[in-house]
Amino acid sequence: MIGRVIHIAGASGGCQAEIGSSAAMAAAAVTELLGGTPEACAHAAALALQNTLGLVCDPVGGFVEVPCVMRNGFYAVHAVSAASMALAGIRSVIPPDEVVLAMAGIGRLLPLELKETGLGGLADTPTGRRLAEEALKKT
Repeated sequence: MIGRVIHIAGASGGCQAEIGSSAAMAAAAVTELLGGTPEACAHAAALALQNTLGLVCDPVGGFVEVPCVMRNGFYAVHAVSAASMALAGIRSVIPPDEVVLAMAGIGRLLPLELKETGLGGLADTPTGRRLAEEALKKT
């Protein structure tokens, strides 16, 4: 990965880069805390990250309450599951470094509307647009 820039912000790589990266870090940390080897930690991170690939960043009204807060909660559980799998000896078929590179490549391919702009995904639903309008009126 040397020489390649990998962003972990929703604005540059979608939600996969932000929540996916945090889930990967949490999975590695839980694995370490439970006595896993460095290799198991890397595989826990890869297992967590690969299951977030393609996740878009679509904050309703530009606020992180919807859906970001809920996603963080769900992916915290996801991280513990990935750690449990790695501790049981399950390894990512795709090497951890390649999972990160895949995430970066997908992030570059995501259209602007799906990168923290509030213009696509859940933010572009009728309810999402209504909530955004209501939030603007309050400011």
